[in-house]
Amino acid sequence: MKIDRILSIVMLLISKKQVQAKELAELHEVSVRTIYRDIDTINQAGIPVVTTQGAGGGISLVDDYRLEKKLFTDDDIELILTALESMTSAYSFKESEHVLKKIKSLIPSQTDESEKQHHIFIDLSSWGKDSHLEKKLQLIHTAASEHQYIQFTYRNAKGETLPRKVEPYTLVLKGRHWYLYAFCCVKKAFRLFKLTRMTDLITISGFFQPKRIKNEEKPWNDSWHEASSVSTLMLRVTEASVGRVKEWVDESELIVCSDGTYLAAISLPQDDWLYSFLFHLGPDVDIISPQHVQEAFDLQLKQFLLPKGT
Repeated sequence: MKIDRILSIVMLLISKKQVQAKELAELHEVSVRTIYRDIDTINQAGIPVVTTQGAGGGISLVDDYRLEKKLFTDDDIELILTALESMTSAYSFKESEHVLKKIKSLIPSQTDESEKQHHIFIDLSSWGKDSHLEKKLQLIHTAASEHQYIQFTYRNAKGETLPRKVEPYTLVLKGRHWYLYAFCCVKKAFRLFKLTRMTDLITISGFFQPKRIKNEEKPWNDSWHEASSVSTLMLRVTEASVGRVKEWVDESELIVCSDGTYLAAISLPQDDWLYSFLFHLGPDVDIISPQHVQEAFDLQLKQFLLPKGT
């Protein structure tokens, strides 16, 4: 987009003393003529840009303006760079690579490499390479960018499979899993779909008019946090199983009992996933409350132990 390109050019001019038009054109994948039109737009906006012809010439801001209007400190740029590199550890797409290249160009060339050492890095990648997941992410990302419908077969928590046609909006990485926040044409409402439950994923003909959503408000959390769908469990766990519970509860929130067991409170959505989670914790975990969850879990456990065919 032109506005993104112009902002990028301004940031580069603020960071660097001078830059060549050809360099800007190659970085933004446009012609030199387009860059000069962008420079005219920047000048009209009140930002004084000067061009110098001949050997050693180029494009730059008026020196006083550059010194007074520095948008980002070096620490700001390093923080942005770390966030982008952390994000691309989970999924790298063409736009993110371009942005990384632009941000890196803002770091002064004279900065010592030891000063640019990241002290925090969030590695969101899995331990192994999942080519099937990468293909799904790429297809969905492209479809969402182009406002194109997608279709897939979806398996819900009960194991039921149903066809879905959706308007894709946002890919969400949450709790180590990728989800798609999309408008479901079958349910006529926004839904959150887990990518591992999708099969036969394809784009289909037709484009949709995007609806207004605010990703910063994380609307996909709404159904998770609805009071009617969330239960707060009080669990009693032994020393043997407390390690698995600590993956969900901070150690400071555990209550140590006189008999050596622990009490832990966890708020989770009450659905089939909840009972799978309780199975995962193992036999050394007792459900203290609520009683209806305890009874439902006991029933599922009995059904699980029944011989097949009964």
